Amino acid sequence: MRKFLKIIKWILITVFSIVVLSVLYLRFSRFSDKMIYQTNGTDYSEFQSTLNYEEFYFDVDDDIKLHGVLFKPDSITSIGTIFHYSGKGMHLNSSMQESYKPLLNKGFQIFCFERRGFGKSNGQATNTMSLKKDALLIFDKIVAMESVSEKPVIIWGQSLGGTFATMNANQRQDKVSGLILEGTFGSFPDIGKVYANALNLENFKWIVPLIMNNDFPAKEEIKKLTIPTVIIHSKTDKQVPYELGQQIFEVSNKSNTEFWDIDSKHIKGIYDYERKYVDEFMKIIRK
Repeated sequence: MRKFLKIIKWILITVFSIVVLSVLYLRFSRFSDKMIYQTNGTDYSEFQSTLNYEEFYFDVDDDIKLHGVLFKPDSITSIGTIFHYSGKGMHLNSSMQESYKPLLNKGFQIFCFERRGFGKSNGQATNTMSLKKDALLIFDKIVAMESVSEKPVIIWGQSLGGTFATMNANQRQDKVSGLILEGTFGSFPDIGKVYANALNLENFKWIVPLIMNNDFPAKEEIKKLTIPTVIIHSKTDKQVPYELGQQIFEVSNKSNTEFWDIDSKHIKGIYDYERKYVDEFMKIIRK
C-alpha cells in the first residue's frame, strides 16, 4: 500500500510539474500573441480607393515596412485628424473605407495603418510589444506632420483596435484631443475568457489569465485619461459582449468619459447611427 501511495504521489508531482511548465512556456513564449493577431487571407497586391488619399510606408525595423494611408476631404480644409485603429480583420483595401465617408464629409482627415503581417505590411505579428512600439512610432510620425500638428487629433479604436487606441491615448495624452472606442474590451484575458466559453471550455477559463500576457490593460490605462472619452458598445454585440464595454466605463474617470449604448452589429455603429456618431467627434474638437 505504501509503495502504491508513493507511485501516486510521484504521478501527481509529475503531472503538476508538466502543467506548470506548460503554462510558463505558453506565457513566456507569447504563444497567445500569434493567435490574437494572426489573420489569414488579408493580403492584397494593390491598394485601391475612390477617396482622396496619401499612401505611406514606414520603416519600423530591419526589413519591416508598414503600410498606412491618410484619407483626406475632397474640397474642405481639414478640421482635424482621426487616428484610427481598426478591428482585427479590417484592412485598408476593404469596405472599411465606406465608414470614413461621413467623417471625411465633415472635414476630418483619417489615418490608419496595417500592423505587421497584415494587408500590405510585411513581417510577423507574433509579439505584442513590437506591435505597441510600431503603433507609437507611426503615431509620432503622423502627428509631427504639418498638416496634422496644428489641428486636433482624435484617436478612434474599434474592437481589437480599441486596445491599441487606449494604450496610445494613455502614452501620448498631451498630443490627443479625445478618444472614441467602440466594441472593445478591457484586456486580452477578459476576451479570452469569453471565447473559452464559446468553445465550451467554461471549466478551464481560469487558466486564460495565466497563459495570456496583459500587455494592453485598457481598464488600467483608461483610469489615467483626462481627455474627453466616449465608449460605444452595442447591447446586441455577439463578438465582444456588452458587459466588457461596461466594465471599461465603470473604472474610467467619469468627469471626462461618456458611455453610449447602441443596438447594432459589432462595430457597425457609424452605419446605423451616422449623425450622432459623427457628432461625437465634432463635440470633441469643439471643446
